[in-house]
Amino acid sequence: MSSVNLIRHPMAGNCLRTLRDRDTKTADFRQAMDKLGVLLAVESTANLDTKVDSVITPLDVEAQCSYVDDSRILLIPILRAGLGFVESFMDVLPAAKVAHIGIARDHDTFEARAYLDAVPEHHEDFDKVFILDPMLATGNSSAQAINLILSKGYSADRITLVCALSTMVGIKQLQNKFPALSIITAAIDPELNEKAYIVPGLGDAGDRLNLL
Repeated sequence: MSSVNLIRHPMAGNCLRTLRDRDTKTADFRQAMDKLGVLLAVESTANLDTKVDSVITPLDVEAQCSYVDDSRILLIPILRAGLGFVESFMDVLPAAKVAHIGIARDHDTFEARAYLDAVPEHHEDFDKVFILDPMLATGNSSAQAINLILSKGYSADRITLVCALSTMVGIKQLQNKFPALSIITAAIDPELNEKAYIVPGLGDAGDRLNLL
């Protein structure tokens, strides 16, 4: 069954308070999303494999250091809202590659349709994939994106879906379809409304980030 990591960092609450407030202006919303993204990035990378190398310090002494080869990490933001986490993750993983997936949701049927797929074909170039999708509502968009990634030879056990908000509806769909997937989220909200928006949620993240 997919593992779900609900982060407990107290500063995540500050970010969510700003993001949920309907009166938050665009600049403050973007800043809060970026800060939350950094917290999620740090938590998401806690168990990455490391290598060991040696450097010479200013005291002319050799020091053994562990490091992450972040050039072998792939970030996949789901457009539009996923763009809100890209800079956060690049702060933590500056050598990571970025590939975009565009998913459009039918507002009547809630079905997801892919309109952009820039995921690299050479899956062997990457040890870890982070899908950036701030809102896990029904799970339809995330499932569509994951299927696109898997169709290119990537394995689900190397994929982590990163969300600001999620629901058990979306989580359960992904757990059933992709048991090896990891999910990390800052909050699990109780329900969806009739338009499949997360409640209490934070509205449409893409709109509030003013991403066109």
